[in-house]
Amino acid sequence: MRCEARPVADLNADEQAALRALSLAVYPEEVASAWAGRALEWSRPQWSVITWGAGGEALCHVGALVREARWNERPVKVGGIGGVKTHSAARKRGLATTTIQRAVDFFREQGDVDFGLLVCEPGLVPFYERLGWRPFPGELLVTQKGASVPFTFNLTMTTPIRLQEAPGGTIDLLGPPW
Repeated sequence: MRCEARPVADLNADEQAALRALSLAVYPEEVASAWAGRALEWSRPQWSVITWGAGGEALCHVGALVREARWNERPVKVGGIGGVKTHSAARKRGLATTTIQRAVDFFREQGDVDFGLLVCEPGLVPFYERLGWRPFPGELLVTQKGASVPFTFNLTMTTPIRLQEAPGGTIDLLGPPW
């Protein structure tokens, strides 16, 4: 198995097909069509962090992006992760942990990312806390239909990258969530 961060634009047709197959395995059409988050505008990842199986199959995926944002009116650079998915046949092997940690390492390699940010369902908070992420106690603003609005769909978590202080107050993503 190998885990790598790749620009989405550089994925070849076979790699894109492997990611589509993973998405369909984790979120079959009946699950995807019933998801309440479908009504929201979401950012697309700039990078895919993927753990590949020996046969070229995508076993785990984390979408990643880096964006200029504002934290308490201060400009910051945020590394975002979203679209985390692990094939059911590959679960309980630490692949999500490895792939998420590779995404955080990728943010560190950039040299100018202040902190990582993700949004997740409440039941996933303990998993991310074990990986060093902390619930964000403030308000997250996102863009929806051209307007800046509070994000209340899921919970927000952050992890330190360049800034070691835990953010509080208000983070404005200056765009849709991921």
